Amino acid sequence: MKRNPQLEMLKKQNSSYGGVLLNTRKGRSTPRPLDTRHTMHLVLRSSKATGVWSFKRQQHTLEIRRIIKTFSTKYRIKVLSLANVGNHLHLQIKLSNRFTYRPFIRAITSAIAMAVTGASRWNPLKKEAKDRFWDYRPYTRVVTSFKGFLNLRDYIEINKYEGFGYDKNQARFLIAWNRAANSG
Repeated sequence: MKRNPQLEMLKKQNSSYGGVLLNTRKGRSTPRPLDTRHTMHLVLRSSKATGVWSFKRQQHTLEIRRIIKTFSTKYRIKVLSLANVGNHLHLQIKLSNRFTYRPFIRAITSAIAMAVTGASRWNPLKKEAKDRFWDYRPYTRVVTSFKGFLNLRDYIEINKYEGFGYDKNQARFLIAWNRAANSG
């Protein structure tokens, strides 16, 4: 069988970018993969989001939902699911245009950080709290297959239950139980 180098290049393309992957040279050498035909998994993580700044506090949860809804409408990005785990957020999004990702992510990350910390242009944070709010750049992964889409949907559901205090096994049981109850 003859070797096709073009097909090999297509197979080696990585669909993940950001987060801890940027700590390696290999992770920084490629541009962020964006796709308008498939959904994307987006993770925003902050180790500072604990205690008073936790995303799970009621006023922060409502504000985060409002921020994401506002900017997803503005930039025509479909948010299929959202899981708030306390110190990180999982989103399943679908882009309408690849050029809207950058302003969308800039808007929601800055608005969420300002809403949680109470900072603004006129009311900056104190000097000791001026470290970065977000741990890494946003992690994204393009989900190309239907099975991957379903797995991501379940993964975000599991994270929702974990945000409510259930462990992973209990969350899986609840998801399976809800599916069985709704199907029959």
